Amino acid sequence: MTDEAPWQSDPVAPRASGPWEGDPVVSVAEDVRRSVGPGLIRGAAGLIGTPAFLAELGAKGIDTATQFVGKQFGIDPEKTKRPTPRAEPVLPEAGKLLADYERESGYPLYKPQTTPGKYVHTAAEFVPGTLAGPLGRAETVLGVAGNVARNVGKFGIVPGLASEAAGQATEGTPYETPARIIAGIAGGAAVPAVSHVARGAFGSSVGQIPSVLRAQMPAGVTPQMVDAAGRLIDDAANAGMRLSWPEALSQVAQSPVLTNVLRHAEAAPASEARMAQFFGGRVPAIDAAAERQFNTITPPTMAPNTIGPQVGRAAEGVLTDVRDIINARTEPFYQAAENVRLTPQEMARVRALPGYDEASRAVRGDPQLNRYVSHLPEDSVGFLNEVKKYLDQASENAARPMAQQPNMQRAAGYGRDARAAREIGIAASPEYEVALAAQEGARRQFLEPLLQGPLGRLAQSDITTQRAIEALFPRNPLPNSAGEITTAVGALAQRSPDAARELVRAHMQSTFNEAARSLQSGVNQAAGAKFRVALAGNPQQAANLEAAVRALPNGDQLWPGINRFLDVMEATGTRQNIGSRTAYNTEFLKQLGTSPLETAASPFAGLRDRFQRWQLGQNLDELARLLTDRQSGALLRAISRMPVHSDRAHLIAGRLAQLAVTSGTDQLLLPAR
Repeated sequence: MTDEAPWQSDPVAPRASGPWEGDPVVSVAEDVRRSVGPGLIRGAAGLIGTPAFLAELGAKGIDTATQFVGKQFGIDPEKTKRPTPRAEPVLPEAGKLLADYERESGYPLYKPQTTPGKYVHTAAEFVPGTLAGPLGRAETVLGVAGNVARNVGKFGIVPGLASEAAGQATEGTPYETPARIIAGIAGGAAVPAVSHVARGAFGSSVGQIPSVLRAQMPAGVTPQMVDAAGRLIDDAANAGMRLSWPEALSQVAQSPVLTNVLRHAEAAPASEARMAQFFGGRVPAIDAAAERQFNTITPPTMAPNTIGPQVGRAAEGVLTDVRDIINARTEPFYQAAENVRLTPQEMARVRALPGYDEASRAVRGDPQLNRYVSHLPEDSVGFLNEVKKYLDQASENAARPMAQQPNMQRAAGYGRDARAAREIGIAASPEYEVALAAQEGARRQFLEPLLQGPLGRLAQSDITTQRAIEALFPRNPLPNSAGEITTAVGALAQRSPDAARELVRAHMQSTFNEAARSLQSGVNQAAGAKFRVALAGNPQQAANLEAAVRALPNGDQLWPGINRFLDVMEATGTRQNIGSRTAYNTEFLKQLGTSPLETAASPFAGLRDRFQRWQLGQNLDELARLLTDRQSGALLRAISRMPVHSDRAHLIAGRLAQLAVTSGTDQLLLPAR
């Protein structure tokens, strides 16, 4: 048995027969077995040599940029070109590591001969890089082992196989190396848009955007929230409006999500044009969307001052109907008692009441009152009941603040006389007591709540439209008052559907008009959010508005659209004020402006700084596009699944650099042609 490495055959010298490069093809199983080890070694060398590669790539990039700038100013490119001889590199390079290994071990690294062997070899190259990545949380050794295995599969084997497949598909063409790199990234990337990552690593470092967004996104944001935010964006679009992802996500989460990032994108010179175009038409869009939403309730009236009186008359009619119903139901009890005659003693007590003569003459002298008792004698319980009703009404009228001559003493006197008449009638007829109890119970159960609630406040034929709105929709409604709103609007809708619809629309539109008034500095960008707060800012206001809309004809069909519109309006308020256009968050902009290929030391620091400023602008503009593009949902869902402060996006850029090293792609270091 020969003394051989697990994945090789014989030493370099003396060379024995075996599956070395150029030898006949061996069996597939043997080729696969021999390809694992060299792949691991090449991957490890690539991982160790990545820093040197990045430094060289950065220097080459600066050198190319310097020559280009020199040409623009008429400077000989040879004078700005770096000298070819270089000192021994401080950082280990992958090629030198592999050469040293072959020299010291005496074994040239095996190169696969079959297609399966090439797949296995390339997949093995990816494995060392995965072992350097984050392992996540694990409570046990088995848990750590499981995380390692998962990383190897997800970030090593899968992208390695994808890279080899792409390489074989483009083998022999100029696209082979880029194809291998892009496919390797796509095989295990958490973001769907590989082009973003590639551009990020080679130029604008857009590949860092996912990790920056993850750091700015609260941990509680889920993919389901992203989907809900997407639906809200669609609803806004259907209403003719645009919502950004931070606005929609903040509305769904009911807490700020990426709003600070949105503020930076709006303030930065590199992205403000894109953001200004996106938000530029928001104010007229809100106006148009609101008008369309109000029209779903009823078309606008050209005589808004007539709404109040129409509603007042309808409310009075409802209360009259309720009284008539109560009287009709209790009438049989009164009829049973009305013909009962008072005794002389009882009649003497009645005539002794200070208010009796006035009440008796008023009843007999008023045809509208006398019609009910014209067939009854003065000493009957029926006539006494009509006298009592007159005294009750006189007491109420005298106590009203709006009376011509309010007098509490007169009110109290009429009240005492009415109670005395009631007691005399009950003593004379038990049936009368039953009738009174039935009447009072029905009024207490059905009439009094209406009189004390919104309907009672509306029941005035001369009420103005503004007072009618305030009666139905006070700014600070009482707790649990939604039921009263349902009753009031439902009753109005039955008696006068048009008046009920116009009143609800007038309330919503007047609230919107107040919120949308222009500020001194110009149009009110926050009109939508202010409207939402003024209309349904607290839970009871929101409940009462829903109750009013649902009580309208077809209200159950109207409410979902109105409610969704209010959600869109509220979402517009999550957008932060831009503030100073120079006071940016330093750390945030530093993250966006630092390239994964940046070299720390360079004699062209000024040029590098200008390049970084350009790079920052590219990132901010790309970030602005992501935040305002409806198609960014897939990316945001992927980011929401990343752990907070995840290194996954950075590993994507690192994997790209490692691919370049292990593939020996010197062409990446050459200037673009």
